[in-house]
Amino acid sequence: VRKLRMRGIYDHDEKTEYRCSHQNPFIKKVYTEFLEAPGSHKAHHLLHTHYTERPLFMK
Repeated sequence: VRKLRMRGIYDHDEKTEYRCSHQNPFIKKVYTEFLEAPGSHKAHHLLHTHYTERPLFMK
């Protein structure tokens, strides 16, 4: 089952129009019109998160 699922995912990925985010015109537009550029201070501030440790749920 796992191999069939993996093959299905790879097959779907090969047929996808935008396989990488940097190829997606919608993502490019967001960067040029709002986030300035990939790696910009504004993009980093709005898109990056920080890890916050949380206690485990009690059993």
